Amino acid sequence: MAPSWIPLNPKQQEYLDQLLDYWEFKSSQVKRYRCKFQRWEYDPVFGPGGGKAKTYSEGIIKYSAPDKGLFRVENMLQYQPPREAGGTEYVPADKTLFEHWICDGQWVYQMDYPRERLVQTQLPPEMRGKAIGKGPLPFLFNAKAGDIKRRFWIHVITPPTATGEYWLEAVPRTQEDAGNFKKIHVIISEKDFLPQAMVLFDQSTGANSDPPHTTYRFVDREVNFSILAEKLNLFHREFYEPAVPPGWTKDVRPWNQPAVPQGRAAAASPTPQSGNAATR
Repeated sequence: MAPSWIPLNPKQQEYLDQLLDYWEFKSSQVKRYRCKFQRWEYDPVFGPGGGKAKTYSEGIIKYSAPDKGLFRVENMLQYQPPREAGGTEYVPADKTLFEHWICDGQWVYQMDYPRERLVQTQLPPEMRGKAIGKGPLPFLFNAKAGDIKRRFWIHVITPPTATGEYWLEAVPRTQEDAGNFKKIHVIISEKDFLPQAMVLFDQSTGANSDPPHTTYRFVDREVNFSILAEKLNLFHREFYEPAVPPGWTKDVRPWNQPAVPQGRAAAASPTPQSGNAATR
């Protein structure tokens, strides 16, 4: 169902359209991007509650237009109840909780630390060259106004006290996006008109006034930087297939064309040769 603030009045809609159109324009100019991120995961049910994060992580994000991306957690702290008053609350997390994935436009490579394996998954044909825009951090790359409005109900929620920022709230319109989160807050910097922070609210919250959510802050953002001085073009090499760490295994998962029920295939196919074509 649409949120209570839908439909927007004409002035609100006009202002939103202007923001989305300019965001798309600025995003389309990004050919190379890299930043560091800080991430806080809040879970009042299974975490400490009281406004304290369950985990705090730091890592890097890289992107090369149009379809290559990298996300890597490099440090993580996990909440642990202190044994004594004033004791340490956060301790280094086990590396099995870290995340590291690479997309080269055709395949996604994920480092599965708990099972010590590199999982290589081939994207379906319709997702090749487009998967970055539908990754775990929507809107970060290739923001397109039409796609955003098709996938989300969206409005401006910039607080009166905010300066140099534009705040947007997006609620999923599709079942696919709704399965991942209840809503998203995106904070766009006026300086480069790219996201400087993002909050993803979990779907499994109901009426909870303190829902589980994950906050990202993107710092040291660099766009279209020169790579001429970098030896062997190291920036682009990071999007290649990663090496399998010693002692690990590799799990290759090629895309399999979906099977088509024979009745549907016969009805849709004028010739036997085209009867095996996949329908999606």
